[in-house]
Amino acid sequence: LFGWIYGLALSFGSVRWLMGVMSGYGGLGDFGGLAVLLLLTAYLALFPAIWALVCAPLTTKAPTMNAKIIVPALMAAIMWTGLDFWKNLLLTGFNWTPLAGGLAEIPLLIGPADLIGIYGLTLPIALISILLASIFTFRENPKATLIKLTLAILLLAAQVGYGVFSYNKYESEVNIAQTYQVNVLQPSVPQDQKWDPIFRRDILSRFDQLIGEAKKGDPWLIIWPETAAPFIYGLDQVETHWLDSVIAEANSAGHTMLVGLATFDYDSEGNFRLLNRSWLLGPKGSLGRYDKTHLVPFGEYIPLADILPFLKWPFMQGLLGAVGTYSPGHGPTKLVHDNIPFGVMICFESLFPYQGRDRALLGARFLTVTTNDAWFGLSDAPDQHLTHSVIRAVETRLPLVRAANNGISALISPSGRIVTKSPQNQIKTYSLALPILPESKLTLFVRGGYYLAPICGILTIALALVEWAKYFRQNRLQAAKNIKKRLKPKKGRPNQS
Repeated sequence: LFGWIYGLALSFGSVRWLMGVMSGYGGLGDFGGLAVLLLLTAYLALFPAIWALVCAPLTTKAPTMNAKIIVPALMAAIMWTGLDFWKNLLLTGFNWTPLAGGLAEIPLLIGPADLIGIYGLTLPIALISILLASIFTFRENPKATLIKLTLAILLLAAQVGYGVFSYNKYESEVNIAQTYQVNVLQPSVPQDQKWDPIFRRDILSRFDQLIGEAKKGDPWLIIWPETAAPFIYGLDQVETHWLDSVIAEANSAGHTMLVGLATFDYDSEGNFRLLNRSWLLGPKGSLGRYDKTHLVPFGEYIPLADILPFLKWPFMQGLLGAVGTYSPGHGPTKLVHDNIPFGVMICFESLFPYQGRDRALLGARFLTVTTNDAWFGLSDAPDQHLTHSVIRAVETRLPLVRAANNGISALISPSGRIVTKSPQNQIKTYSLALPILPESKLTLFVRGGYYLAPICGILTIALALVEWAKYFRQNRLQAAKNIKKRLKPKKGRPNQS
C-alpha cells in the first residue's frame, strides 16, 4: 500500500501534463483528462508497489553478517532495475522518468550508460540509495554501518570516476572533430492551429521565412521538426505543390533538407496507410526516408482496436486528434548524406534505448530526434523529453541534433553535454555546429551491455516468485501453529474439540 501511494505521488508529479493534453487536444474535457491521468498514474504506481511488496520480507530483520548486509540490498536494487526495464517494455512501454534518467543533465554521473545503458545504470544508483537508506532504517552495529557506507562510497566513486574519464575523453575528441553547419527550423506552431485550415496559409508563410533564414551561410543540412508540414503530403494538392516548390528551390541552391511530414501509402492489400515520415531530400532528389515505427498508443493509433470494438467509440477516437490513425513504418533505416550515415528517431521513439542502439549498429555517425512538443504546452514535459535525447547520445556516444516544433531544440555532445538549448515557443532558425567524430566505435552498451537490464528483469520475476513462495509458506506454517494451539486442551479441562 505504501509503495503504491509513493508510486502515485511520483507518477502524478511526473506526468501531470497529460491532463492538459487529453482535455485540451483529446476532446475529453477536464474530467476526462483527469480520469486518463489517474488511470495512467495508477498503472505506473503498480511498479513501486510490487517492489515494496516483494522487498518487504528483506526488511523484517536487521542483518549483521557481512554477506547478509549486501545480499538483501543487492536483491532490492536488482528488483528496481528489473521493474524499470519492464515498465519500458510492457504495453508498448512508457517509462517517462526512469530512475537513472534523473541524472541526465549531469554528464559526470551518467557516463557508465555507454557500458550498461540507462536501465543498467539504475542498478548501482538503486544499490547506493538502498545502502544509505538502510543505515538509518536498521539500528545495526557500527561494523555493519561502516561496511554499507564504504560500499556506497566506492560505488559512487567508481561511477563518478568513469564519468569524468569518459566526459573528458569525448570532449577532447569533439574539440578536434570536423564540424558541419546544421540549421534547425523551430516554427512554434500551436497544436490547436496546426491542422486547422484557417491557419494553414499563415503557417506556410512562416515556413517560407524560416527556410529563407536557414539557407543563409550555406548549411550542410536543414532539419524540419516532426510532421512540420501541416497537411498530408500527396493528398492536399495545393499544399503538396507548395512543398515541392520549396524543396526544388532549396535543392537547386545545393541545400539538403530532412523534412518532417505526414504522408501515406498503400499496403499489399490496397489499404490506405497514414505515415509519420522524415524524408531526406537533396540536389539529386530523394536520398532516403524513415517512417516512424514505434507509435504513441492512443495518440497515433488505438492498440487492439480490431480485437476490442469499444476502442473505436467516439470517446476513444477523440484521443487521436485531427490527423487520424497512423501506421508503423519499417525500420530502422540508415540515411546517408555526403557519405555520412545517420539515424533518425521521431518523438516518442527517443524514450527507448533500442532505438538509438539499432541506428548505431547500422553505422550512424550522428543521431537526430525530430519532435512536436507543442502538445505539452508550458509544462515540465519538454524538459523531461529532452533528457531522453541526452541519454541516447551518451549510450551510443554519438552527437545528437534535436529539432522540436516549439522547442526544446538542441545539440548534444557525445559526452552528454547540452551544447545548445533553445527557448520554448520562439520562432527561429537555429544554426548548430555538428561535430562528426573521426572514428565512431560501437560502445559496450551497443555491442552487448544492454543485456544487463533484461537479465535484471528476468531475475526480478524469479525473486518475486521465490519471496512470495516463502511468504505464503510461512503464512501456512503460522496458520497451522495457530490451529494446533487452539486445539490443544487446557490443563484440568477435557478436550472438547
